Amino acid sequence: MTPFHRSNKSSSMSFLSSNGYTDYDEFSISHPFAIVFRYGGTVWPLVLPYCILNVAILTLITILQNKFDMKLSILPQGHALMSLLIAYLGVSKVTLAYERYMDAQIATGHGLMILRELNQLALTLSENFDGDQADEWRATTHQSIVQLIQETVATLRDGRHAAVLARNVGRLPYQSNGGATSITGLDDPMVLVHALRSHLYHDSLTLSNHTEVQLQLLERCKMVDLLHEFTMSYRNLLRIASTPLPFALVQMGRTFIFIWVVTIPFVLSGGDFLQQYPSAFSFVILLTYGFLGLEFVSRMLSNPFGDEIKNDLNIKGMGAAAIIGIENDSKCWKEEYDRKKRTHSTRSDGRGLSSISTSPGGGLRDIIQSRQESIRLSGRFVRLDSANDNASSSDMPYIAMGEEGMIHA
Repeated sequence: MTPFHRSNKSSSMSFLSSNGYTDYDEFSISHPFAIVFRYGGTVWPLVLPYCILNVAILTLITILQNKFDMKLSILPQGHALMSLLIAYLGVSKVTLAYERYMDAQIATGHGLMILRELNQLALTLSENFDGDQADEWRATTHQSIVQLIQETVATLRDGRHAAVLARNVGRLPYQSNGGATSITGLDDPMVLVHALRSHLYHDSLTLSNHTEVQLQLLERCKMVDLLHEFTMSYRNLLRIASTPLPFALVQMGRTFIFIWVVTIPFVLSGGDFLQQYPSAFSFVILLTYGFLGLEFVSRMLSNPFGDEIKNDLNIKGMGAAAIIGIENDSKCWKEEYDRKKRTHSTRSDGRGLSSISTSPGGGLRDIIQSRQESIRLSGRFVRLDSANDNASSSDMPYIAMGEEGMIHA
């Protein structure tokens, strides 16, 4: 059974041991509390020392009260009022951090998908151009896109370098003698974007030796527009990677929450504490875990490109997946292009351009059939028809697909 296999019996947790990550289904019904008892990837390793500290403080207060009749406590009303401010600061920081995290996820996925679409569009528009010049243009485009993905990932994972590129913070002066501290355009992905933009717009005119057979202006502008969409995503990613949460907010929140958490034992030691030992110790642990846990969660989410692999965006894996997809696109296109050249008759138009005559949809029909068979064999096939669905066909907002894979109304 593959990790993506769908079956009637839902699995609560699926373990992907190949890369060390553990995937879970947070909406599982069969084991709803499985995630509660997980330890890896949680904030428990960070919060547990503070829980132990507060339990030790409460134990010390208990010994002082029982042995030496010393009562150490603070005003509960003041601590309760302070908790209102703590709750507001904690929720505000978590909300801001979560928004940053989701913005980074959306911008990363959009930017990488745009680059893959750009590679596909370059292959499609240049498909009718044959020869060494066209092959070199396609290869250079492919290599530039892959290099751009690698540089983007490297920049986002280095917050200091991102700050240099975004706000000129910490930049060392440029040295023309080529010293170790020289800062050049080789470390800026936007320089590569500029070179790729020129390559797509101007170098695409060299796909053929005949100037009357070239890519049209709108076709070249479409590729440039896709690259512009990537720059918009990269700008948002650079903003997130280079701009942390406001220092005043972070400092104020951590100061108040540390004081509030450390003074929890002094509040619970008053009143009927001597008669409620188990309850007091339980609440010390739960309150420490809850408030400090939110603080650590906000710290993790505020830096989505950091090194905390279990909680941060796996931008390295996302970049690798995009490169693999681009490689597969180019490989499949090359195989289909070579197949057309071998199996179909070609005619020369006298200008060095080979026009491959194919039946309408013939190549695509072959691809669909091979992909249908591949999906069936892989176990990822999902039957989309109304026979096994509880809803009536009139209520289904989509077109049903029969067993043979042909779409019908």
